[in-house]
Amino acid sequence: MFSSIKKITEKLLNLGFDDEYGNDLNQKHVVNFSYMMFCISSVLMLIVFTSRCMPSVAIFSFVGLFLGLIGLRYNYRGYFYRAQVLMPIIKIVQIGILSLFYFGTNSGLHWLFVNVVAYSFVVFRSDQRSTKYWVVCVSALLFLACELLDTRGLYLTKIDQHAVIVLVFFSVSFYFAMVIHLVMNRLKSVNRHLRILAEKDELTGLSNRRKVLADAVNIFADSVINRESCVFAIVDLDHFKKINDTFGHEAGDLVLSKVSKLMASVIRPQDKIGRYGGEEFIVILPNTTLNAAERIMEHMRQSVEDMLIETEHGIVIPVTISIGLASIESSVSRYEEILAQADKGLYEAKRSGRNRLSAQSNYQN
Repeated sequence: MFSSIKKITEKLLNLGFDDEYGNDLNQKHVVNFSYMMFCISSVLMLIVFTSRCMPSVAIFSFVGLFLGLIGLRYNYRGYFYRAQVLMPIIKIVQIGILSLFYFGTNSGLHWLFVNVVAYSFVVFRSDQRSTKYWVVCVSALLFLACELLDTRGLYLTKIDQHAVIVLVFFSVSFYFAMVIHLVMNRLKSVNRHLRILAEKDELTGLSNRRKVLADAVNIFADSVINRESCVFAIVDLDHFKKINDTFGHEAGDLVLSKVSKLMASVIRPQDKIGRYGGEEFIVILPNTTLNAAERIMEHMRQSVEDMLIETEHGIVIPVTISIGLASIESSVSRYEEILAQADKGLYEAKRSGRNRLSAQSNYQN
């Protein structure tokens, strides 16, 4: 139940926003949330005062609800600035009129101006200082007016006033808690996105050199501690410079992209693959014997050889790969030693005619 409510809430907060990592998405979330809170409170007031036969307050609540829905529609249609500015205006008008003319200043309703101030500092950017300052100043002046004036409520009994004070306290607390929650979630989401971007190779979509070497360190350490077998492989596209020179760099990028996707699809879920640099890739196969790794990598080599990569001009580019493999031995103390042996295997595969793999099983100093 709670997960369903959370999904619905997230969907409403993202209403009208397609870019998950836009610069102003945090402000948009707060604007949507503020409209949701405003519409819910207007609906509740409309129900309560209609049931109490207080038509003027009910009509006022209905007008507020109508304006709130207009603001939500602005957000949905992409008119973010209109929605951004309309929210504090209708909120200020609603709080001011209800406090001064309907509920009385003793109701404490004017403390909701704190929400308007918080909204202004979160939503308005640095280039919108003038808008932010007039919203804050108007809110502060009306708050002081409500504090200094002693107006009596026409529609609330003393019990009602106490109830409103409690509701205002919880409303302000909930609003602040939700805004902080939205801001923190946004920061976490952006940090995760930035970390992914920092670890991903832009062209191939695979892990970049830094990420795949970090995976190599971790998997090597786990294999040594748990005394498990582990195999590293270095893959190189054959005659890649010739592909660039013959068909152009766009065709070379296409080959890298297509081959990368294929290689990532044929390895196992627990295996790691990343771009080592240029046309070279590293594949890490944890908890795998050298013989098993040879079968996996031979399947990869054969799959690449069977590929048909066609450019937008209808040119078919033949592609093959050479592979060097090496496994952990008892004498190995650093993961770089396995990579060095895998690189020797790659050199041997290329010297033997390319489009093949070579496994290095003996470590010699």
